Amino acid sequence: MLTTKEAAERLGVSVRRVNALIAAGGLQAERFGRSWMVDERSVEERVALDRGPGRLKMDERDPGNLVRYTLMNRNHSVLDFTYNRRTRQTADLVVREGSDWKPLGIGLRERDPNRYDLAAWISARSIPDLRPNLSPVLRETEAANAADLMFASWGLNLSDQYWFKPEGADLDWHAINYFENGYEERYGEMLLDGSRTAAPEVDAGPRCSSSPDSATPGMLPKTWTRENGVDYLVKGGTGGENREPYHEVLASRLLARLCDEGEYVPYELVKRHGRAYSRCATMVTAETELVAAADVLVGFGVSEGRDPYHGYRKACYELGVPCAETLIGKMLVADHLMANFDRHTHNFGLIRNVEALDGYRVAPLFDHGCGFYSRATVEELLVGRYLWESHPFRRYPSQQLALVEDMGWYDPQRLDGFLDEVVEVLAENPGADGRFVEAVRGQTAKQIETVNDLAAERCAVFGGFGQVP
Repeated sequence: MLTTKEAAERLGVSVRRVNALIAAGGLQAERFGRSWMVDERSVEERVALDRGPGRLKMDERDPGNLVRYTLMNRNHSVLDFTYNRRTRQTADLVVREGSDWKPLGIGLRERDPNRYDLAAWISARSIPDLRPNLSPVLRETEAANAADLMFASWGLNLSDQYWFKPEGADLDWHAINYFENGYEERYGEMLLDGSRTAAPEVDAGPRCSSSPDSATPGMLPKTWTRENGVDYLVKGGTGGENREPYHEVLASRLLARLCDEGEYVPYELVKRHGRAYSRCATMVTAETELVAAADVLVGFGVSEGRDPYHGYRKACYELGVPCAETLIGKMLVADHLMANFDRHTHNFGLIRNVEALDGYRVAPLFDHGCGFYSRATVEELLVGRYLWESHPFRRYPSQQLALVEDMGWYDPQRLDGFLDEVVEVLAENPGADGRFVEAVRGQTAKQIETVNDLAAERCAVFGGFGQVP
């Protein structure tokens, strides 16, 4: 019998993937207390299955569903693989000479990539199938699903330099990437608000005929636009009240008080066709790339069963990320103040130099549209202290906030007057209920009081307010 960690090492996958295989019946295991022990024979059989002949078929009767790609980083060939368009599985991985540039999220750093984590990484890269306004785009482009739409644009986006080169294709990253070239905005209006009126196209040049929208995940409607050489991500809200864009802007106001310049992404409100959207400029360039925290956790073998907070901090330490503990603490404090229930491991992370694969730093904080009770009702906010499920490190907000040990950077006076800004920003929303705005103000006051109490306790141990270590 093997522990899940030993089984993961044999298979070259994460412990999280081993647990998933156990749950799906792909590995035989027995539970002892709170842990699983995996049958060693079943592990060896799966190793043989993954390496054995005939895996190209992947149990697929239609050979048209099997497509061969090379995962690229810029012009570095990372690995070849077969992709099943029907099941969205991968197989037949062949590591290439550019394997140093592999994503952290496709397997343990010290091992060759594995097909399970690669498939999960590809899935996280495409638009969710349930994204509003996706269906008309799929019909018009004749794509079978969101993943097909992404592969049709080579998987390029404006967050990193990874892409998928079809087998036999003669393509150069410099000729097709969106940083150095333009891109089409033909389907942007459809993805953003369901409009069938094609947006004016950016002059993309004769070599570029795709869009970063197809490789920009997330459930909220969104699209990329280029204005005066700057790429902006435009995001919409949900329902008639359309709260999220206003809450995103309010979060920027909060972060401007808590953080230094460059530690957060500022959002502004824009109007399109009479509806409000939030807008921010891209945070990366052709020389840098965003590495999601989810990929860091996979690369360092931090499974869901382990402590993700300390695992992530340790990974940041090993990567030489400066001020990681302080900046993670700022994120957790800000999320508590705005009652953010949507801090998942794909909307925070690190930025690194893409060619040298060094210079890791904490990415600016972004994506806060679900903060400030954007999904709560007035009644829920008026009955007392509102409770939400926090992420990504602890389920309960008080437990997650308690992870912040050193708050020497926190100055409670910087929040003076912020409650007035809550009313000012949210009252701009024509769909906002005045009672809701006041209720958010009251709940935010309680959160500020909680954070101030913790800061006073922490600073009594670590030092005075505003002393960043």
